[in-house]
Amino acid sequence: MAAAEIRPARPAEAGAVAALLNAINSLDGGAPAVPMTAAIVVRDLLGPAPRALLLVAAAEDALQGFVTGGLVYDAERAADTVMVLDLYVVPAARRRGIGRALMAGLAAAARRQGAASLWWGVDQGDADAMLFYKAIGSASEGPFTGLILAGAALDRLAAEHCA
Repeated sequence: MAAAEIRPARPAEAGAVAALLNAINSLDGGAPAVPMTAAIVVRDLLGPAPRALLLVAAAEDALQGFVTGGLVYDAERAADTVMVLDLYVVPAARRRGIGRALMAGLAAAARRQGAASLWWGVDQGDADAMLFYKAIGSASEGPFTGLILAGAALDRLAAEHCA
């Protein structure tokens, strides 16, 4: 496989990006909660006001992977950080440096935007991911459990503000 080009996705690749997003969102064996479509990718990631940074790895006339990240303020460091939202490389292209190249591209984009760090979570038990992240120089922040509030629970809590 030729070296992958790391770059922003192109509008013509929206369908391919959607397929990659659906692949990562199906890793647990179930269907994605919200199946991605080319229209959603264009609206949310490739339009005039993208909701996240999106870089793709292109090689052999196909997308081999992607990374997304969002700029947020990190009060612990008194600086912006880029929260890595998703990193995915198609199985046939793994262990060829594409994941590292995608993270390097995101790190460069983060620096251009003035961010002081990249931050992300790792699924429990994903030993391969942990080995990869340590190999690129990351360090654990110690015991940490990620939590999410969504759907009806988010609605209930938000309603308390108006009550």
